[in-house]
Amino acid sequence: MRDDSFPTACDDATIEAIKAAMHRSDDEALAMLDQAIARHPADARLALLRGSVYASLGQYPGAFADLSQAIVMAPDLHAARFMLGYLELCHKGAAQALAVWQPLTQLDESQPLGDFARGLTQLVTGQPEQARAYLQRGLDGNRDHPELSPFIATLIEKSHEIVADAADAQAGDSALAAGIAIAEANPADGDEPSPSSHLLLGDYLARRDH
Repeated sequence: MRDDSFPTACDDATIEAIKAAMHRSDDEALAMLDQAIARHPADARLALLRGSVYASLGQYPGAFADLSQAIVMAPDLHAARFMLGYLELCHKGAAQALAVWQPLTQLDESQPLGDFARGLTQLVTGQPEQARAYLQRGLDGNRDHPELSPFIATLIEKSHEIVADAADAQAGDSALAAGIAIAEANPADGDEPSPSSHLLLGDYLARRDH
């Protein structure tokens, strides 16, 4: 079987085998992804998955390249766009992140990733109340990306603190990115932290521990 929404798509069995490998070992998954991408270079899902593994391994140039390629091949692959924006924020700055997230902010209210992008946009521009409203609405409707929920809940809880700390530090992007990264590393409700690489995969990969 193939997913017809992705032209020249990799077969479902291979995708599932790769996801299973990601539960066991990033190195094993990376080897499988390299082989699959060699056979199916136009499947954006494979680029998303390999970008995730690269980020997990701290190989950020590869992560940026694959996630960027994923949204070029499939602009509606919203998980890839959200993840790329998050990496842009943490490694390059708010301006780059906002540019990547902009199409997500145009999604309707039924798309939680749209509200998450709108909320983070408000957060990095110093509007914590508006950020909380969007993030809460997205959180209430989030079904497809449960691995995001603890991170988003912590952003809601700490939104004023993140903005205030950035203002006090007069450090702009770097302080905001640090505050948001801390929220990811310290999720609400006692959940285990999700690695940033697998934070945004939704249906593609169930949450796992390294």
